[in-house]
Amino acid sequence: MIKEIKIDVPQDLSAISLGQYQKWMKILTKYEDNEMDDENYLKVKMLQTFCNLSVEDTYDVPLQSFGYLVDHLAGLFKDTMPLIREFKFKDGKNEEFDFGLIPNFDKMTFGEYVDLDTYINDVQTMHKAMAVLYRPISNKVDNFYKIQKYKGSEVFSQAMLDAPMDVVFGVVNFIIRLQKELQKATLHSMQVETMEIVDNQLKQTSEESTDGFNHFTLWLKKMRLKSMMQ
Repeated sequence: MIKEIKIDVPQDLSAISLGQYQKWMKILTKYEDNEMDDENYLKVKMLQTFCNLSVEDTYDVPLQSFGYLVDHLAGLFKDTMPLIREFKFKDGKNEEFDFGLIPNFDKMTFGEYVDLDTYINDVQTMHKAMAVLYRPISNKVDNFYKIQKYKGSEVFSQAMLDAPMDVVFGVVNFIIRLQKELQKATLHSMQVETMEIVDNQLKQTSEESTDGFNHFTLWLKKMRLKSMMQ
């Protein structure tokens, strides 16, 4: 008798949670650190992680379906996600939240800045960074909204483990684009400054040339995002 297996296949990144992705990255990091070369191990772990299959059920998946599922899941992470400023989701406790991105980064508080700078560089603390970037919408008029006052990342960090990965990748791509734009602006500023120095018209240090940048863009300049970029 052929065993019937119910497979919960995510059709896009909105069906994959940040918590699942963190679990997968732990598996992948362990695999690479131990220099393992068994690709079947990774494929099995991928199905277990993203399709909620047990070890036994994974080995009972028909071979043709197994290959399709692995290719399908791998393909989901190749898409470039746009920035999503607002999103609604239910966490593990079935509580529904309506979250919004920080409306104005130039008005970021010191507490938000420090926590975001601390958590966003590591995928395993990304749920805490998300709790800084997104908070429940407290008031909304048309396309304008306000979010709850920041009271520490621990307030919503556990809920953010259930945040969909299209939102996570979208905001990470957004920040990376800001980094690139800042790099171009900084390079242009350095070129102009060099010409002015040669002409003996301006004598300023490189630190002074950044006076026009706000604290958020200065943070972007030194932010690494190594784990997420992998």
